[in-house]
Amino acid sequence: MNGLLLTVTTWIHLLSAVVWIGGIFFILYVALPVARKTLYQPGKIMGPLSKRFVPPANISIFLIIASGIIMSINSHEDLTSLSGPRAQSLFVKILLVVIMASIHFYRGLILTPGIARLTSKGSNPEQVQKLQTLSLNLVKVNFILGMTVLLLTGVLYVYKA
Repeated sequence: MNGLLLTVTTWIHLLSAVVWIGGIFFILYVALPVARKTLYQPGKIMGPLSKRFVPPANISIFLIIASGIIMSINSHEDLTSLSGPRAQSLFVKILLVVIMASIHFYRGLILTPGIARLTSKGSNPEQVQKLQTLSLNLVKVNFILGMTVLLLTGVLYVYKA
């Protein structure tokens, strides 16, 4: 693959990871704590903020997967045997990204609409609270997985050299 094309593909891959994982960091450690401290109903700001974040996150997930496939094809390495730390790290990284994407889309397509439906019906507030807690815990899991993916990216870089 042309050096410039590989550079742009790698840049897209890294930029997409920054948007997705950085967005999770911002929501968990900046926006949510501020909303909880300053607003009577933090959900009034967190709902619209999350809706605004979802489209760039979705695009980032697609770009991470597409650019990752391109970079893996370009590497010309036999990564199917899982022998050696580079192949093992890449396998775990791919597995974690698939889990992260699954959590992201589960929250966005199933859990969040379910919470909204229950809230609009005035359903059991305890059930709504449990689902909101589950949703927040899944975001935290995705953040931890994202940090692990970034660590594995460092491992891949070191073992490439």
